[in-house]
Amino acid sequence: MTTSRRGLIVAAAGLGWCVRRARAAEGGYPSRPVRFLVGIPAGGAPDVIARILADRLSAHWGQPVIVDNRPAASGNLAAQAVARGETDGHTLLFAHASMLLLNEGLMRNVPFNGERDFTPVSLLMSTPFMVAARPGMPASTLAELGAYARSRPGPVTFATISATGLPRFVGERLRTSLGIEMVNVPYSAMSGAVQDTIAGRVDLLIDGTPVITPQVKGGFLKALAVTSPARFPGIEEVPTAAESISGFSSKGWFGLLGPAGMAEATVQHIAEAARSVLAAPELRARLLQDFGGEVVAGTPAEFRTSLAQDRRVYRELIAQVGASIE
Repeated sequence: MTTSRRGLIVAAAGLGWCVRRARAAEGGYPSRPVRFLVGIPAGGAPDVIARILADRLSAHWGQPVIVDNRPAASGNLAAQAVARGETDGHTLLFAHASMLLLNEGLMRNVPFNGERDFTPVSLLMSTPFMVAARPGMPASTLAELGAYARSRPGPVTFATISATGLPRFVGERLRTSLGIEMVNVPYSAMSGAVQDTIAGRVDLLIDGTPVITPQVKGGFLKALAVTSPARFPGIEEVPTAAESISGFSSKGWFGLLGPAGMAEATVQHIAEAARSVLAAPELRARLLQDFGGEVVAGTPAEFRTSLAQDRRVYRELIAQVGASIE
């Protein structure tokens, strides 16, 4: 490559960077690096997804977007730092559903109020759950599971990771919706939950689609339902829960929130940027394949409404079950 051509390439790259910086400066945001606070250690799915989005937004804005892991207290420290932080939008919470839907109901002295202390910015991605049965289970749908449970004595058992995670409460919603007796069997490791369900020691396994789908496709477990509103890409043969229980859907999710009191123009700017970068087809395909997630980037108002609905559901379930984290 000639010196002159190399100089043109460098100049063009520099010009592109300057243009992006200028565009960002036109609206006044971001005027400096943006931080995503993540409430889990580096390497977990939320951390990886946050870094993917941060890289895309860095290029989009022409400002660094830094992932800052605050893993203590089930994400509460990260949430507290954002809730008490500056309202200019340069420090945001990269939240997962459990942090804002379960922590306040399950824990004492949570250092934030999920409704009062945050500004919902954008729901980014939803991750449905799958309900799978042991081999030999006569039911093939949730409706058939209900009939099977009512035809025999004793409860249906369902395995989940921990007694206080979202999959546990999906099982509790199924119990009340189907009107049957179900008992949770919590595990500390997914391997044990999978092995015991395959061996028939537990009737059902409830978790995310990336965990269970390989077991279903391998013929080791029988998929009864996926909890997305519509049949899920790549496993369209699996019925939805709503096909047996009208209106039933449940999901994990990842989203961006800022502290209460953010300027509406800044909130809209961030949400629009997130929608823009998440529109890339290759990124959507990667998130679906690697994390079982569908991109659902919407408006701040839609995220606010979704959060309010989910809070009502999980508050009722937590009160019914009486679960807690000491």
